Amino acid sequence: MLVTACQEKGPDRWTLTSPEVDVVKALINDYEDGNWDSWLSHYDSSAKVHHNEFDLSPQELQDILKQDITNYTNYGFSQEDGNIFYEQIIDDKGDKWVYFWGTWKANLKHTKKDYKIPVHLACKFVNSKIVEEHGFYNRSSIDAVFKEMALTKETISVEKK
Repeated sequence: MLVTACQEKGPDRWTLTSPEVDVVKALINDYEDGNWDSWLSHYDSSAKVHHNEFDLSPQELQDILKQDITNYTNYGFSQEDGNIFYEQIIDDKGDKWVYFWGTWKANLKHTKKDYKIPVHLACKFVNSKIVEEHGFYNRSSIDAVFKEMALTKETISVEKK
């Protein structure tokens, strides 16, 4: 017991609070506020971003997000009943990962309909910067509306000819 008590304690392998958790919180806040310069500053210049099946740079993801939000009257993550959860782990390789779970809510301009989509992010950190991010969410309900709108627009233009 004495040997165990004298051993140096390493970092906590799991926590709800850390500087890296604060970075992901700031990333989410910057997204919601449209503070894109600050949003991009949370990523390392060589960061790799993987959202669903897409491999992107942080700048490419930012461009997509900025374009996407033009379709909504409002958007953001639900703050109701603890719907947002952050945690940090240090894996067996010693890598720091921050996990985010939240419910994204938006009102689509074209339909005036509200949408809720569960989102999970896993962000790997080196030197307080995100170097790798994996995002998982199912946009099929919104994408179906966009597809229908495109088909309707195409049909209208064909009928005018």
